[in-house]
Amino acid sequence: SYNRPSCQCKPGHVRDEVYGCVDEHPPGLTLRYSSNPDSKFDTDRGIEYLTQGDRYEEYGVDVIDDNAEEYLRSLKITYSRPLPQGCLLDMGEFYVNYTVATPWTSPEFVRAKRTVVIQNVNECKVRMNDGNIGSHCPELVSMCDVDAGAACLDEIGTYTCQCPEGTEGDGFLPIPRLRPDGKGGFVGTMIPKAYNGGTGCRDTSRPVIELMGPNPKVFRVAKTSGLKGVVKGANDNADANARVDAILAEQRTTYEKDIKYMIVATSGAELCATSTRPNVRPMDCIRAKDHTYKGVVDLTARVSVGEPIHDGAPLRWKVPYNVMDDAGNKAKTVWRSIIVEEVGLDEFESSNEATMLTNRREEVDEAVREALEKERKRVAATSNNKRACPPCAPCDCKGKKDCGGMSVSECNSFCDKKLAAAASSSDASCPPNYLERSTSYDRTELNHQIIQDLVAYLEGLIGPSTLMLLLVGCFVAVMVYFLQRIVRALFFSSGPYVRTYYADEEREKMMMQNVSYYRSPTAATNRSTTTSTPSSSASRPPTASLSSQRNGIFSPQQNGTNVNNATLQQQAEQYVSPFRSNDGTDNAIYQSVSPITPRRSDGNQPQPSSQGYNLRS
Repeated sequence: SYNRPSCQCKPGHVRDEVYGCVDEHPPGLTLRYSSNPDSKFDTDRGIEYLTQGDRYEEYGVDVIDDNAEEYLRSLKITYSRPLPQGCLLDMGEFYVNYTVATPWTSPEFVRAKRTVVIQNVNECKVRMNDGNIGSHCPELVSMCDVDAGAACLDEIGTYTCQCPEGTEGDGFLPIPRLRPDGKGGFVGTMIPKAYNGGTGCRDTSRPVIELMGPNPKVFRVAKTSGLKGVVKGANDNADANARVDAILAEQRTTYEKDIKYMIVATSGAELCATSTRPNVRPMDCIRAKDHTYKGVVDLTARVSVGEPIHDGAPLRWKVPYNVMDDAGNKAKTVWRSIIVEEVGLDEFESSNEATMLTNRREEVDEAVREALEKERKRVAATSNNKRACPPCAPCDCKGKKDCGGMSVSECNSFCDKKLAAAASSSDASCPPNYLERSTSYDRTELNHQIIQDLVAYLEGLIGPSTLMLLLVGCFVAVMVYFLQRIVRALFFSSGPYVRTYYADEEREKMMMQNVSYYRSPTAATNRSTTTSTPSSSASRPPTASLSSQRNGIFSPQQNGTNVNNATLQQQAEQYVSPFRSNDGTDNAIYQSVSPITPRRSDGNQPQPSSQGYNLRS
């Protein structure tokens, strides 16, 4: 046989009829990622996380093949959607497929897949030319009309602008890159939510005018009457009355001219001047305020005073006050009435005095009302019981792959939206546990509100000045009472107050002194025979009776000497009992009960009697 050469494949390769020796194991593809430490990716699932405004950079794959073929292999990269040239604007995700052909295998290719997730960016925090997103991606810079008070609210994938209270509009500045499409919408990239051409925030709050001083303003003039007689019939001169009426008509034609002159000469200050306040400024007659998002704007200096206009009734006029704010909003016209009173000479002086008293009372009431209002504002500003909900707990999605079905960016965006909505809401509700903690505060606030309502009711019922006098009077009365007690304690005190019961003790002593003890009533004959040891020298038992007589057995001794039995017997024989009966005995009071008979034995201890009880000496 011939020694013919043959070709064999290297170990790990197999021979293919078309491609020759090929690796029997297909190559492996490994995704490459950025080396930037701020990059976010999940190598296990092949996910790369980007944010709106980022640029996508292609890092490719690594082909791992221990037995590389001897022919050129090609790597094909495809994208699930076209990529923009600049920054990524839309949220969502797209895929990048990496494919290497291996026609000798089944399937005839090796593929790796990269998932790119574009997360939300807070456009409200992006600033123009900030050196980051705002520099190379101006579409993501918020275009809210901040100067007009618009607030930026971030939403998922977009943002919106909210106008403050008292204004209207879409809250946006005009965005040049967006063009109307003729159907009420706009064409362009990154169209914010609720964008309507950039109308901004227009102030729609109308100023409010408040009149100060008297309204109506009353001018009193002496009424022309001519000479007036006293006797009946002296005033029936027709010619004189006609002259008076002509003079009065001519006088009335000058009232309106005089009012116009006073308004122009004093810039309207005369309309609020009174006899008690003659030196007033034009700004003291009117007050104008405009409530804007920046606060309350004082427009008093802009108020214009118009010319007097007839009010329909004779001798009555009205003067208009108007003002307009910077946004062109006009306040509702406020009118001050003017009345001219024609008073006779006999009534002129008394009318002026009544007017002065009325003006003085109104000024006092107004001063008290202003003082109360300032005090309420001061208390409201300095009180520490303003209710405020505790801050919400921040969302923590760090290190979590799945936050309740949302991605990390969606979770953070959702939290930012909720916090912004809670901050912009004036009636945001508090958590239940906070409401429970504020129960005591609610009671205190309710009590304070009741007291304020009571004071306001009394103020409207009796007037601020009377209420103030009443409160001052109560305060003075209380202070006088306490001062009186203090003076009495300091200068008229009789020492510590000790409560004694001398009266009861004296009464008891008197009763004991008025009690004398005497011998018992004389017993009957049958009773005397029952005595155990009769003796002529034995003393008879004493009788107990109330009397003023002293020196009984239990009475105090006289001069410290003892009273013998003979003396006692002699006193007992001399004493006649008021209860003695006709038979010479005291049985009238001792009919059924034996007398209590104390008896002495040798002057020491009492012995029990045969009748029942004994008493101690």
